[in-house]
Amino acid sequence: MCETEFEYQEKIRRLVVKMVKHYRGKGPENVKVKLENDLLVTIEIRGILSSLSEILMKEGAVDLVAEYWKVLKPYLEREFMAEMIDTLGSQFTYTWKIADLCPSGRAIIIQLNKSV
Repeated sequence: MCETEFEYQEKIRRLVVKMVKHYRGKGPENVKVKLENDLLVTIEIRGILSSLSEILMKEGAVDLVAEYWKVLKPYLEREFMAEMIDTLGSQFTYTWKIADLCPSGRAIIIQLNKSV
């Protein structure tokens, strides 16, 4: 991997850590950034859920966590969208999902598509 790709991945990773710290109060356990190609970036975040969300998930209240994210998502978009556009260098669309409901393996997967 050339140094510029590494620097690009690191800029994205640092911004994601900043976003998680903003609403969670502490950083995520692990953030991996993978450049799939020039148009697709995949981000895997472990340790993104707040303590309350973790309790709700553990107790089977997944729907409540999903509702919480419906409120949180627009807030995070307003706060960090301009920074992410600057970091990526273009507009983008994104999708996200919770990859594993098991607490030890739970991760949020975000895919940024720059082909807008």
